[in-house]
Amino acid sequence: MMEATVPNIEFLKLKEGGVMLASDAPLEDRVKRVEYYAEQRLFMLVYQNDNLDTELMSYELPPHLASPVEKTPSIIICSIHPVRNPKA
Repeated sequence: MMEATVPNIEFLKLKEGGVMLASDAPLEDRVKRVEYYAEQRLFMLVYQNDNLDTELMSYELPPHLASPVEKTPSIIICSIHPVRNPKA
């Protein structure tokens, strides 16, 4: 059995003011929504597959990104990783 890879997560403020969450490992499924808890500056990923548990990110958002995140209506999620089993 293969061990799950814990992704490294980075948050970036884009030039036009948006926010991007980047992961260097695959996420569990497509993300339906991202919940942000301002008091703790933590994120929760809610997946499209309702059978999967939501994932509270243990990454505390840096203070300089808190304001842009709170003001943005959406967030870009990018999972950057090598393709292990490409479909033919």
